[in-house]
Amino acid sequence: MDTKNANFPSKRVLLTRRVRKRIAKSDAARFLSVLRARLKGHEVRTWLLISDGKAYTSEQQFAPLIRHRQRIASQTGVTFRFKDISGIDDLNTADLSGVDVIGIKLSFTTSPETVETLGRQLASLARNAKACLVIFDGDDDLCVQWPSLIEESDIYLKKHRFSKDADYKLARVGKSNLTDYAHRTYGVSFTDDIIPNSGPLTEAAISKIVLGWNIALDDKIVDLAEDIGDSAFTAKREIDLLCRASVGSDVWTYGMREAPVRALNAMADRYSVLAPTDRVPQEEYYREILSARLTVSPFGFGELCWRDFEAILCGSLLVKPDMSHVQTWPDIFVPHETYVPVSWDFSDLEEVCAPYLADESKRLRLVEAARVCLLDSLKPQSFLNQFVSLENRVAAIQRSGGLTGGNT
Repeated sequence: MDTKNANFPSKRVLLTRRVRKRIAKSDAARFLSVLRARLKGHEVRTWLLISDGKAYTSEQQFAPLIRHRQRIASQTGVTFRFKDISGIDDLNTADLSGVDVIGIKLSFTTSPETVETLGRQLASLARNAKACLVIFDGDDDLCVQWPSLIEESDIYLKKHRFSKDADYKLARVGKSNLTDYAHRTYGVSFTDDIIPNSGPLTEAAISKIVLGWNIALDDKIVDLAEDIGDSAFTAKREIDLLCRASVGSDVWTYGMREAPVRALNAMADRYSVLAPTDRVPQEEYYREILSARLTVSPFGFGELCWRDFEAILCGSLLVKPDMSHVQTWPDIFVPHETYVPVSWDFSDLEEVCAPYLADESKRLRLVEAARVCLLDSLKPQSFLNQFVSLENRVAAIQRSGGLTGGNT
């Protein structure tokens, strides 16, 4: 495959996708999903999903629900209603009739005062409707920004969480384990940040943290999987090591992003290295990954980023700081099976990467395993299985009468 002439989607394809996604979220799609559920003989269950619409990346937490809306209705009887948070004050008893779940997603920029007020309001609405209150946490990191909100909820849905509950019992500088790491390693101060310190969480709060699905199911990644297909495995690999992840020195993630660049530049006399600091159009960025044998993907505001999944779909071996502390789904982070872990300071980068640069068959084994894992996870039924697990948990909480709102 000549990456200079890579087959990226036409304007017509892009327009078709936008229209399709708009229709999938429409009221007409909701009515159709209700009809499908009834025709399949299900008891119709309704999830009312409320959002502030402020952050695209966290809004994408709803993307697979919208994408698979009709399948979900047909297989489970669950249907979705979407509402902007600006209309929350107008919700009344009639609006909530038949609602089984009230879900809420807020931007990380929401003030603590607003969150506390909304938390009480939502708990009251859920209690009156006898509905389960689910918080959709769209943040990039593993931690919980607003302990007061998790206390009001029945389920706190994370895109990824700590593998060990004990990690939620630690006090940290800044918002997360990564801000704490940046503070301890690079001297970054969070004194004037919106969240100067965080943690620990109570046992009760930790028990409500439920693993949902991560950014692999974002529209951006699903669309790329469709566009790239098998062609990634015919691409010419002229770059040994790629890392396009630079940020300004005024951003708190600078140290974590600069460390791999320094390590790569130290290898430039032995390998073909590309570690630029400028920005390029999306298509050029994908051409770079298609040309790279290994893609180095440092942490950012959270551990996961689109680059992880873009590398896999483009046939480049993913190299990333050790992810053993993370639980996520889809899980493409199996050490030396689907990705190559390195130390957080990248001090062992050459030692870890050299065997895969010396043995193309060894590199390809991991690349192919990661791609199969990711593509399997993108199949509709894989997400349906993940959603059913969540719906079963919601239903069990309701049957037990253990709703947080119902007990306050």
